[in-house]
Amino acid sequence: MLQKNSLLAFILLFLAMGCNPSRPGGYEQSDESLEIYPDYTSLIIPPNIAPLNFQVLNPGEQFLAEISNSRNNSIRVKSRTGSFQFPLKAWKRILDKDRGGALTVSVYVKNRGEKWKALVPARNEISDDDIDPYLAFRKIAPANILWGEMGIYQRSLESFRETPIMVNTLTGKNCMNCHTFNSGDPEQVLFHMRGPGGGTIVTDRENIHFVDTKTDQTRAAGVYASWHPEGEVIAFSVNKINQSFHSQIGKLLYVVDKYSDIVLYDVKANSITRPAELATEKLENLPNWANDGQSLYFICADKDVDSLPYTSRIYNLMNIAYDKETREFGSLDTLIKAKEFGHSITHPRESPNSDFISFIGLDYGYFSIFNKEANIYFFNKETGEITMPPVNSEFTESYPSWSRNGSWLMFVSKRDEGRFSQVWFSHIDENGIAGKAFVMPQKDLDFYKDYLYNYNRPEFISGKVKRNPRKFFSYAKTKPVPSTFNEASSVSISSGATVLASPADGAGGDEHYNHD
Repeated sequence: MLQKNSLLAFILLFLAMGCNPSRPGGYEQSDESLEIYPDYTSLIIPPNIAPLNFQVLNPGEQFLAEISNSRNNSIRVKSRTGSFQFPLKAWKRILDKDRGGALTVSVYVKNRGEKWKALVPARNEISDDDIDPYLAFRKIAPANILWGEMGIYQRSLESFRETPIMVNTLTGKNCMNCHTFNSGDPEQVLFHMRGPGGGTIVTDRENIHFVDTKTDQTRAAGVYASWHPEGEVIAFSVNKINQSFHSQIGKLLYVVDKYSDIVLYDVKANSITRPAELATEKLENLPNWANDGQSLYFICADKDVDSLPYTSRIYNLMNIAYDKETREFGSLDTLIKAKEFGHSITHPRESPNSDFISFIGLDYGYFSIFNKEANIYFFNKETGEITMPPVNSEFTESYPSWSRNGSWLMFVSKRDEGRFSQVWFSHIDENGIAGKAFVMPQKDLDFYKDYLYNYNRPEFISGKVKRNPRKFFSYAKTKPVPSTFNEASSVSISSGATVLASPADGAGGDEHYNHD
């Protein structure tokens, strides 16, 4: 019995050493800096983020990586290729036990006939601030007009698990887009189904609705959306969108509004209101509610004139007061004048602490995903100061959004190679100072080399969307319920400030496929 117990103890010790090998003995300290891909060095990272797996770029034939916190808890993994995947449970313990501390990445390298050498370690700070556990995004190939399979997916940021919310293989490979959540609530989501029999899926915690938001007195179905925080009203833009291609080398395409208004959709009543303040001759677009629901942000440009070059279409940042009891709009304020700022403005989002607004600045228009010069900016609401956080690159940045606690900025960037949109994060402190940006971690180290899709419109969500694609499909295969028009509080397209769309424009000119 004693021999069996000794053998068992030896086996357990051997397994433990294999899973967490010891540091190399007799190694030499090198002054060679550690180089890894993705670049997970000098970061502020969430305490609940999935393992930051990486590939060592320094040459070598044997590698050992050690991940340790300031409480001397560590993980060690060996590799012959320099590729490192860290066990999820052990990784979580390392981070969770040292919130507010530090994570040190140490790598040891050995070549044949030489001693082990220790590269200069990298250090990351472990934030006290959790990141939202999930994000939702549209997976779409980087085509300009045509596509095959696409879907809206959700990804756990605390692990690598990815599951579909809705896929177009169930609906004849139609287009679906503009998924939008109410303050990250996975039970309050909407998205559009485009094409024949299309409509908008809206969930309000209790029910799923499939509705047609186009009425006889509005110029198109709803496009870009924002939920009022109380969940009973959704602000939609209604647009006629044209897509054109550049003749200039190095530029791909541009997208412009032929017209654009903002309407309100009553979720319970399934009715559309077209307020006069947001249905003018100008181009009102991309509505986004303030956190307190007492005002609406949007962008606005002068009326489209075909004789002017597309580069002259620039958007101001606007804010209009809103009475949520009467559902009436009040005073209008221009927060940023594009001509004075020197850039067009798109994708405004108020930070959860309401101190400032993130947005994208670009040379013209609002459709930033094809504008290489598109960058992220912050607007200080109290001082009016505009700053550019150090998270931008020489490639396109777009669609910035906030975690619920306001500590994490998420955006898409094409910085890896200029074509594909990837998800990036940056820690934002209480003074609005941004930490070094880092790409969303993946389990497979070759993921970003092989992934031929865009991460489109990533949205933070507070938990998993539990309804599966079959549930949504059961509604999407039915005929959408037509929305009514609230004549008492609206101006119609035939009698209001804006003119009726011409027959050539079409009723639903919102077949935009590759938006941010």
